[in-house]
Amino acid sequence: MDMGETHWGEARWDAGKAARWTLLHAGAIAGCATFHSWSAVSVFAVLTVLTMGPGVSVGIHRGLIHRAFRASRTVERWLGTLGVLAGLGGIIGMSRMHALRDFHQNQPEADCPPYFGYREGFTRAMADALLRTWHPRDASVYPPVDADLATDPWFRFLERAGLWLQVPLALVLYAVGGPAWVAWGVLLRLALTQDGFWFVHYVSHVEGERPYVMPGTAEEGRNAGWLALVSLGESWHNNHHAYPGSARMGFGWRQPDPGWWCVRVLATLGLVHDVKTPDTLPLRPGALAVTAPGQKAQPTESASRSRTDHCLIRLPRRLCGFSSPSVMARDSYFIQSWRASAPSPACTASPLPRMAVYPTRKVAPTPH
Repeated sequence: MDMGETHWGEARWDAGKAARWTLLHAGAIAGCATFHSWSAVSVFAVLTVLTMGPGVSVGIHRGLIHRAFRASRTVERWLGTLGVLAGLGGIIGMSRMHALRDFHQNQPEADCPPYFGYREGFTRAMADALLRTWHPRDASVYPPVDADLATDPWFRFLERAGLWLQVPLALVLYAVGGPAWVAWGVLLRLALTQDGFWFVHYVSHVEGERPYVMPGTAEEGRNAGWLALVSLGESWHNNHHAYPGSARMGFGWRQPDPGWWCVRVLATLGLVHDVKTPDTLPLRPGALAVTAPGQKAQPTESASRSRTDHCLIRLPRRLCGFSSPSVMARDSYFIQSWRASAPSPACTASPLPRMAVYPTRKVAPTPH
């Protein structure tokens, strides 16, 4: 079954992904209902934090994909292996999909396929992520995976191994803690990791604060603070869109970022270096740091050269894909921008914004 056909390609039903998702969830439900112990719950919690924190968020996403810090190849391989054990895919495959999503989400909204956008609601977005696969018409339009990753022998081995890497882990867990440790430490962890990862990904693109806007792009990300701890800081996604090369996604103590705390620990131990933060990076070209609702946003140098007369902050899209007229009227507002013919003011936007936009609350200052 084909879904979401566009001139870029189409999202097709993937029987393999559907079968894998079904078996994992059925096994998790049956295993956890049959075998239970508090030690198994602890194993589930520890392995989830290790694989999703130092593994996916820090090692793969911030480190290998965005190069927000540098590390020796040994450290990169250890962190990458932890991330692959999360069960979301190999390093090369995740890097490729990340490049595809970035490519399409940086296109105008009307040109972004539903598979990479979030215009059709929660159910469609989750089904796309978990049960369908994107098939491009012309793969050459996408940026290639970093050759340093694509040619690394260990990363290529991890790519081929896939979920089979769970087998030796399951054998160790069974030898130490019996079937309960396997049910909770492998089956339930893999099932909830897949669902949770894409749930956070969806919410952090449709709900939350937006201190930065990126006119002309399909997705700008949102800062979903209520998911900050469980997502290891990844839900500060509007910050991430504004500073994609930053190892720090939560700005200030009011934006907790466990992934950043992990990077700081690794840096203190001397395992990573050349750590990039918003203090050392420019704002993403074309992005605007919003000062307050209704006030003029200060353009970056690249944005000030555009012919855009205004930019629209799009209406928040609720988790169910619907907003009532009263909510839409309350949440929508325009930021009057500039004209290219007028003198462009010097950019005064700070890497850490002085004010943040809260669509449903009053604007409050964010400390440096």
